[in-house]
Amino acid sequence: MLQRIDKLRQTLKEKNIDAILVSNFYNILYLSGFKTLTENEREAWMLITARNTYLFSDNRYINDKSQITNNNSIINNKFLIYKLITPEKGLIKHLEEIFQEEGIKNCGVEADNLKLLEFQQLIKYFRETMFVPTEKLIIKQREIKDEDEIKKIKKACEIVDLCLKDILRLIEVEKTEKEIAFRIEFWLKEKNYDLAFYPIVAIDENSAVPHYDTRNGNNKKARSGSIILIDFGAKYQDYVSDITRMIFVGKPTDEQIDTYNKLLGAQTKTIKYLTNLASINLGGGRGKQVDQYCRQMVTENQLPNYQHSTGHGVGLEVHEYPKISPISEDRLLENQVVTIEPGVYFEEKWGIRIEDTVLVKKDGVETLTKFSKQLLNI
Repeated sequence: MLQRIDKLRQTLKEKNIDAILVSNFYNILYLSGFKTLTENEREAWMLITARNTYLFSDNRYINDKSQITNNNSIINNKFLIYKLITPEKGLIKHLEEIFQEEGIKNCGVEADNLKLLEFQQLIKYFRETMFVPTEKLIIKQREIKDEDEIKKIKKACEIVDLCLKDILRLIEVEKTEKEIAFRIEFWLKEKNYDLAFYPIVAIDENSAVPHYDTRNGNNKKARSGSIILIDFGAKYQDYVSDITRMIFVGKPTDEQIDTYNKLLGAQTKTIKYLTNLASINLGGGRGKQVDQYCRQMVTENQLPNYQHSTGHGVGLEVHEYPKISPISEDRLLENQVVTIEPGVYFEEKWGIRIEDTVLVKKDGVETLTKFSKQLLNI
């Protein structure tokens, strides 16, 4: 954690920013290991200055009364100074004291996360401090994974591989989309893991919807001759994986076999292209180059282009940087983790998507999701 904060401090120094107020749930988790109950509620803040790292929350999360000092702070011997938020002493009062004590003249805020009302309150109460909007400052730092993060993502990938192996045995005629999704969730939670996101399980014409919503869909049943798209991820110690595989119930049609093999060839070649691009041009290759190459492989096989991006970064969130899209200028860098996921969709008929999570390395890439991509029929 200290290395992550030190790296952020160096960025702040380069930008002549005295401190940064961190509001993003995942950025707080990344920088401190501290996690509140839900990412959708504003239950914690961080302030990073040149001298100190502060964490603010209430007594639901900071509740060891024996450690609270007279000024309502808890001192952690490692690197965090905890500040307890109470009805009598909220975030604003804490910031006033710290800004005065440390001589903070300007403070960065996360413009892509902070609410307008929150920003207006800061401006209202701090006339002598300039608040500097920053965008993706920490999120971009997160795209380069350290050794511990890579280890956790690899484990999350191992988990989805094992899960799929067992789930395949449960899929049969009359099974519904929601039942298959439930089985995936139950398998993970029974083993003390969790979902990275709610699974996409799409049968027949639903598989032609690129990001079909299984929860709100029509819960179609598998039948003889069905095609099933399963897109899901596991979470291990807060880090996630992402995989998509196709299952055919009975013998697929010649068109489906031909389409699957062509798409698999395009996906495999794109991973190889990413390997070559990374090993030859690490730091110079762009996300859009990979996206363009994959689409070229798809269309050269007389398959229709797909509407979504070819891939995305993976980490604490299932969609991170770098982006692998037609307009992405994101550079390919060592220790990024990304997905490669081209698809083919025939509206109201069926669709096919194949997705793997891969690690960008100095000498190429390593595919982390290893579940078989041979044509699977049950």
